[in-house]
Order: sequence, then C-alpha cells, then structure tokens
Amino acid sequence: MASKPANAAQKQWMKDISEFVDEYGLGTIYGDEFDDSAYELHHVLGRSAKHNKVAIGHWFVIPVPFYLHNVQSNHPDNVTHFKHNFTGRFGTQRDIFNTIRDGIQVLQGKPVPDEDIYNAIMDTNA
Repeated sequence: MASKPANAAQKQWMKDISEFVDEYGLGTIYGDEFDDSAYELHHVLGRSAKHNKVAIGHWFVIPVPFYLHNVQSNHPDNVTHFKHNFTGRFGTQRDIFNTIRDGIQVLQGKPVPDEDIYNAIMDTNA
C-alpha cells in the first residue's frame, strides 16, 4: 500500500523535531557521544502506519543519529538493522518520541500531535 504524503501539520511536526534537535542536540537522548551528530528522521513504524485505526505513520517520527539509522551503516546499534540492540541501549522508540514531544511542548511551547495520535503511539510496542 502506497503511503499518503505528509500533510501540512505533519510536515510542520517533522520540522519542529528538526528544530528541536538543532537547538538542543541529540545528547540528551543518545548520550554525549552523539550530541553533535548528523541525524535522520526515522518513521518508526513506516509512513503509512496505523494503530487502533489511527494514522500515526507521519507522526511517530524520531531523530536518530545518522549511522544508527542509515541503511548503509553496519553499526551494531543501527535501528534499521538491529532494532533490539538499539532499544536495548537507548530505550523504546515510543519513549524517545515522548521525550522529544515533551521537549517540543515544554521547552519550545510548540503544538504537538493530538491526544488520540499520542495515545495510539504510546500504545504501540515500538
């Protein structure tokens, strides 16, 4: 099934995530060694993901250091290739999402995904 393109609100959410990381770095999530790392935005369950009939694909996005996400990286904690290693080291992806969401809302005062989307994301096993 083809993914629907992100709508304006979802694009803004991904932009807000990038701006948050650009301002605060990745160190608070992944440790000091990753603070100034380049990163990619990771659609945790894929762009077209739904959970409990709620579309979460373009919302459930986390920033991941480049070599922990890029498909060409063979890092042992790469989330694309070794999800259990990644979550064993850094925690669940939904907890990382929650940290980013809280930071964007509290530290930057920006809007975050609606409660139904948030609840659906937090109900996943990711």
